[in-house]
Amino acid sequence: MARPENNFYHWLLGTTWTSFMLLVVFVYLGTNLLFAFAYMACGDGAITNARPGSLLDVFFFSVQTMATIGYGRMTPVGSWPNAIVTFEAFFGIVYSALTTGLAFARFTRPTAGIRFSKVAVVGNHDGIKTLKFRVANDRSSHIVEAQLRLWLIAESMTSEGERYRRSVELQLHRSESPVFSMTWTAMHSVDEVSPLKDFLGKAELNGNWHLLITFTGYHESLANQVYARHVYLPRDVQQNATFVDIVTVSPDGSRIIDLANFEKWVPNVSDKLVGEFL
Repeated sequence: MARPENNFYHWLLGTTWTSFMLLVVFVYLGTNLLFAFAYMACGDGAITNARPGSLLDVFFFSVQTMATIGYGRMTPVGSWPNAIVTFEAFFGIVYSALTTGLAFARFTRPTAGIRFSKVAVVGNHDGIKTLKFRVANDRSSHIVEAQLRLWLIAESMTSEGERYRRSVELQLHRSESPVFSMTWTAMHSVDEVSPLKDFLGKAELNGNWHLLITFTGYHESLANQVYARHVYLPRDVQQNATFVDIVTVSPDGSRIIDLANFEKWVPNVSDKLVGEFL
């Protein structure tokens, strides 16, 4: 069982910058307020030039102490106030080091910069029913030796009535790319040997399965291995549909990729594409 402090550390690394900064500010202001109450408990005159009973004055004294600013206008008087100052100065050094280290770890943590299409589609491809989803490189740098793997995660039941979750890898038409720089449309044939055929289009089984995609590759700019993953729930798989083409050919013959159509798909009706949905 993972220790709570390990879970909290990974949460600090993985949460948004807004949540991280709000937590840092909350802890900073909260601890300064606690130290201010401690100084007030020492009685009037414990801090020189602080107004008697003024929480605001001792709070600002705490901020100056924790940050080791030391303006010199307010100073501790007596053993207990000096003992609190000693502990607060030590806490301030440790807190500053921890927040700096966490911020540096967040900045230097390699991220893949990979975007997956919000939906996967199922339609005919060369006359074969095929599952498709899109992957895009959101950065200008290349990812070499990129690999995609598609897994069907489904709940099953043994003959003894025990439930368990099984993972079955689904074969992609192309699972590797020597250089991944722009987009990638991954495809899996839903033929007679595909385990996915037993789940698609069956509403009664929608709560028993989902698709997991994993991406790995070596990022040239980061000089590090990067990873990404995505999950498609049954409601994210559009039946009898295909993606809108994102590649156009200019008059001079060059190819242009329009990521504005990255998420767009159209339904298949009698092999004709009609309508457009986001």
